[in-house]
Amino acid sequence: MTRMLAVLSLLLLAVPAAAQVPAASLPAQVPFATRAAPPAGVPQISAGHAAALGAGMFVGALAGSALIHGGALAALIGAAAGVTVGHWYWTEHHRDDAD
Repeated sequence: MTRMLAVLSLLLLAVPAAAQVPAASLPAQVPFATRAAPPAGVPQISAGHAAALGAGMFVGALAGSALIHGGALAALIGAAAGVTVGHWYWTEHHRDDAD
């Protein structure tokens, strides 16, 4: 047991040092004013629409997991259904300038 704890403590000390990235390898920052607009085919959604999709995914995964008795496939099916319901609700009941 003590050997395992000693190895884990050594690994914890080594992790922050391994995560350091040299500053020369980082890309240069691009000013916001010079950034290009997204292409025309990329849909722009509002923050509220994204929140509705996220809430639908969470509730759908939770409900799917509970109703189909757990498992990753049940959560995936529920999340897909929740995203669909969240998108439907947002497009039918809310209108934003960004949508």
